[in-house]
Amino acid sequence: MKIEILNHFTSDGREYIEWDLYDGPDGIDHAHGYAIDLVQAFSKIFEWRERIGRDYAEEVLEDMKTLETFLQTNDETDH
Repeated sequence: MKIEILNHFTSDGREYIEWDLYDGPDGIDHAHGYAIDLVQAFSKIFEWRERIGRDYAEEVLEDMKTLETFLQTNDETDH
């Protein structure tokens, strides 16, 4: 996981945060956003990290179900 956080200023001098999250295998999952402060930026980063992790977990569970179905229908010991 890699996180980049930059602060910027609007034309009237108000600070805002730009953030990038690179997560997953080799950082292939990228989330990008803006926030009004560091608390909001980290909240969004944690939210995206959880979402990415959940997506990978769901994919693994689906693969396991597919494998289980395949093994049940192709069990040569039953013949």
